[in-house]
Amino acid sequence: MQLKFGRPVQRDVWMLVQMAALVVAFISGTTLAQLNNLPTNAKPSGSKEGAKQSQDKKDKDENKDKEDKHKSESRSLSKSDSKKVDTDKARVAAPLAMGNELETIHAAVETEPVPHGGDAADDPAIWVHPADPSLSTIIGTDKMGGLAVYDLNGKQLQYVADGLMDNVDLRNGFKLGGQKVTLVTAGDRRDNSIAIYKVNPQTRQLENVAAGKVTHGVKVYGACMYQSRLSGKTFYFATSKSGEVEQFELTDNGQGKVDARSVRRFKVGGVVEGCVADDELGHFYVSEEPVGIWKYSAEPEGGTTRVAVGKVGDGHLHADVEGLTIAYGPNGTGYLIASSQGNYSYVVYKREGGNEFVKQFRIGDGAIDGVEETDGIDVTTANLGGQFSKGVFVVQDGFNDKGSKNQNFKLVPFDAIIK
Repeated sequence: MQLKFGRPVQRDVWMLVQMAALVVAFISGTTLAQLNNLPTNAKPSGSKEGAKQSQDKKDKDENKDKEDKHKSESRSLSKSDSKKVDTDKARVAAPLAMGNELETIHAAVETEPVPHGGDAADDPAIWVHPADPSLSTIIGTDKMGGLAVYDLNGKQLQYVADGLMDNVDLRNGFKLGGQKVTLVTAGDRRDNSIAIYKVNPQTRQLENVAAGKVTHGVKVYGACMYQSRLSGKTFYFATSKSGEVEQFELTDNGQGKVDARSVRRFKVGGVVEGCVADDELGHFYVSEEPVGIWKYSAEPEGGTTRVAVGKVGDGHLHADVEGLTIAYGPNGTGYLIASSQGNYSYVVYKREGGNEFVKQFRIGDGAIDGVEETDGIDVTTANLGGQFSKGVFVVQDGFNDKGSKNQNFKLVPFDAIIK
């Protein structure tokens, strides 16, 4: 079409505008007649008044989008490997089922914060000193930088800046170089490898004993260990966001170092991170974060047969289901404990039989601030002396709101949970 100057140009332009409006109206389900019936200031216009109203509407829409986004972020204060926001607003926006009706206990000790900010602290493991239990330590992961070792007063004794460590676990009595040692493993997200250490009982510090780099077949997200009563062998489990689990056998390479080989791999379902193995009963428990807790055989020939222990929505577990740990009692008794991250609580099941529900509790504010949005947990029933003479329960705190804002770990006397 050839355009000319003057009124024909205006007519042609108006025809183009109408045609464009017709196309838009057809797509949106609005007829051209409806468009024509709109108020004049709502039709396409170059007037200042129309432009102003259009801008006002745009500003209102943008403000509404921001409000909706803020509400959505407040409602979904879940870990999901994202940086937590430690603010009063975030805590107020926590789930209504946070646990006011639940039994509330208090932490007795808290560790120094991990060196890195954001969602850094993740999972603890308790090492019991073989000669003097009061010298026992807490090994905690800093998934932004490495592993920290704390004494029972929460003081940091060592920081190993070896990688992006997610979950940590340990087992005593591993035969290495002709001696029995405590073996410590962690999943390193930096290069998807297995970090392997032993504990030096004289210094209480970690010493690297990996024979070389062992890479996971899955993209590691969590980890735990198992020591079989049937074979005497020691194993390492890796979990993943893809829902797969991979099991490795750990061995002495003959030169005082530890090697690993994959012996089993299976699919659980959705995202899995937290796990724990029962060395005496031969069970492997794993948390499928949005679903619940599954129990498998921990043996490499155990297959994929499983039993559901608890499910999200059963009145106890609130997604995400995170850390798992086992409190060993006599004759196969004891407790399986899970972090119910969605309502800042912990769920206790019987260790034996069908894992019957026992109780649920939260860790509230006291002399030490309460705990929210816990990832990893660990427990021991060993007599560590003093206030931990009946054992200790250790949890990661997602919102460490006193002093430094960096996350840390809280220590609770076990007899405050199980009287």
